Amino acid sequence: MFDFSRDDLRTLAGAKSYDRGVAYIDAVEDLQLDGSRIFATVCGSEPYEVELAVGRRGLNGVCDCPWGQEGNFCKHCVATGLVYLFRREHDDEIPERLDLRLYLNALSPRELVALLLELAEGDRNVRRRLEALATGEAV
Repeated sequence: MFDFSRDDLRTLAGAKSYDRGVAYIDAVEDLQLDGSRIFATVCGSEPYEVELAVGRRGLNGVCDCPWGQEGNFCKHCVATGLVYLFRREHDDEIPERLDLRLYLNALSPRELVALLLELAEGDRNVRRRLEALATGEAV
């Protein structure tokens, strides 16, 4: 269980981003737990990946939106936190994040190669990263 409140979200985000985050509650998808982290996708102008973590210093949020990339606790982080709090308060089950390492370890080398090739063909960033690794370039 993660120990934070709506007031913590408002303090981290500020009133303006908090209010904007409230409007994004219905845009939160795929909320999952992994140890001391909460993950979700928030669909704004595009899908943004959010990670909230609770540690010794309290709540921390990371989002790949432009505002979040500048180190700010954005509206997407607020929305994710609010959905988590709502679901916890209403005893709604929040799924654990799948351990991909277990799945990938169970695949044969041939299956792993096929999976990576499929991913590389569908995502230019994955392809570039694999090409850089294959040529010995820094990643």
